[in-house]
Amino acid sequence: MCDQPSLQAGAVFREYGWRPDGKWQRVTGPDVVDERARAFLPNATNAVDIADLDGATQIEAEIEMLLCHGGTGVKSIRVNGGQWHVIPEPLAIPGDTGSGGHAGEYQYMRYPRVELPLADFHAGANVFEFTCGAGTALGGWWPQWLVYGAVFRVHYAPDRPHTTGRVVSPAPGSSIGPGARFEAESDATSVARVDFIARFEDLDRAGEGTYYAWHRHHLYGSLRGHVGTADGAPYAVVWDSDWVPTQDRQIEAFARIVDDTGMQYVTPAADGLGFTRPDRVHMYTPYDVPALWSTRAGKRHACKVHVPHDLSHAAEARMVMTTWNGLGADEIGINGHRIVDRIGKDHDLSHDAIAVPVALIREGVNTLYTSSETLHHGIEVQWPGISLLVRYSA
Repeated sequence: MCDQPSLQAGAVFREYGWRPDGKWQRVTGPDVVDERARAFLPNATNAVDIADLDGATQIEAEIEMLLCHGGTGVKSIRVNGGQWHVIPEPLAIPGDTGSGGHAGEYQYMRYPRVELPLADFHAGANVFEFTCGAGTALGGWWPQWLVYGAVFRVHYAPDRPHTTGRVVSPAPGSSIGPGARFEAESDATSVARVDFIARFEDLDRAGEGTYYAWHRHHLYGSLRGHVGTADGAPYAVVWDSDWVPTQDRQIEAFARIVDDTGMQYVTPAADGLGFTRPDRVHMYTPYDVPALWSTRAGKRHACKVHVPHDLSHAAEARMVMTTWNGLGADEIGINGHRIVDRIGKDHDLSHDAIAVPVALIREGVNTLYTSSETLHHGIEVQWPGISLLVRYSA
């Protein structure tokens, strides 16, 4: 299924979410000498209440990390004044689609996991901190990243009391389409909610450089980007999959059944699912993605996508990206044609989709770009860059 413990069938755990007081928290390298950077030190000390460690076997932190200063060095977390633990960089960035360099030189919004020693925690309030070191480029003299939240996940031995259940629809090996209904059942009466998570090929919202994945992420410690959540019986959701690409591989899906004490249980997956659309949606993923994609001061950044299909049957299209401070742009476009001036939010994260006239798309290589004249903070485009989705008539 997956090497992540929280995605394994039979996993039993609780999640303790944390979010900063504002819309994000700044993490600055403590050894900076620039006075502008030093004004943000010391870094904040945070706390999370861990209520239940009885029978705990493992604790991991899943961190909502935005790399705003490209080139920032090692990022770390520690709990209760203990040892610093390195937050791992993504293995698939830049891969063969970036423009060289290392992962820390690319803007990204990621959700990395760090396994933390059980001995670092105690029942009740636990203090934790983040830090970072100097690296290259902007991150060499002003290392900094932002944290939007964190989930501390406490795993337990399987003999801890928990609800159980199963996915009853779709059936393994069946075929589904846009608007498919996912349903789970449980014999317990104490179910608070059921989350459905699926593995399929889609946009890389998690910023890890992979498209075929168990798609979900967090915002302020709450689950996002998954198939859906059912808050009451019958535990069923309708999958908003109108723009999910045509699939070359099979889909899998499981349910996380959460009881009224917060204990969660992962069901076995319904696997071997086919995905059939009445139309075709193709996802064209970017390459030649630049490092340090922060566009300002008269600069222009761009990536490319390759469209191998006959566009005479293209019905509609959209450019899709994850931005930070998207309002700092002056122009966003394709193949030299302005589509919009700006998108997104002011000094904040946004997942954005822009309708594109299909007449502007070329068969072959297409260039998708941002430009900005501002001398203040420009638009940042997070990994993997700008993707292109095109819907074709049947």
